Amino acid sequence: MAEFLSTFVFILPGLMAYFWLQVFGLTPSAKHSAPELSGIAALLWLPVSFTTLFILNVWGSIIKLEFLKVDIVWTVEELTTATADIKYLMLFLIVSFISSYFICWLWSLWGNELLRVGINKVRKTRNIASLSTSSSVWEEFFIKINDENASNEETQETEEIGKEAVYIIYKLDRPEEFIIGSMTKASRPFEIDKGLVLEETQEWTDSVTSAFDYYVKRTYIDIKSGIVVKEIDHTKPKNKPIPNVE
Repeated sequence: MAEFLSTFVFILPGLMAYFWLQVFGLTPSAKHSAPELSGIAALLWLPVSFTTLFILNVWGSIIKLEFLKVDIVWTVEELTTATADIKYLMLFLIVSFISSYFICWLWSLWGNELLRVGINKVRKTRNIASLSTSSSVWEEFFIKINDENASNEETQETEEIGKEAVYIIYKLDRPEEFIIGSMTKASRPFEIDKGLVLEETQEWTDSVTSAFDYYVKRTYIDIKSGIVVKEIDHTKPKNKPIPNVE
């Protein structure tokens, strides 16, 4: 039981931080193996646990009431002993959960960007293309909110801001057999099987085939499967030319 608690205490804070980094969109899309995930959790354990111990030590030095007081911990041995107490263990996990959230939040806002700037300076000296703000091409194309949508955030206080996009999807060798629709859901970058949810497919098909032409903003090509996805500018339709009848 003691070994289980020690493993629990020394791994869980890092896994919490890894979870926050995933949902904040900062982790690579590759699936990690168990040894890789353990190494990542061990590295992330350091900032989360140090912050948690600092908060609990301040708590222990300020709070004098017996039923709220906790031990002051400065060594690994003291931490192992203190977490044998259920009260301290619960406080450690709760504070770890909260501190991991704020640490990963601050990292996603400023730390990651500062690191990316430093990395891109080195890549530039080696004549290598700079790293994007997104962790994968999938996220850059299907998940990242367009600048024009993000600029409308102040005018939409109650409405959730999301990516507005209309896609035409077809195979490279069969461009005439396409499907078109407005995207409402997209897979997360780290999911192995990718997928999209398109709505109003019949309405958009009728619009493209018989009524309007649309400017193609950009194109995504899955080289492995041969799938082509074109994002059209759905806000500026153009009437189809009417053929002359003689």
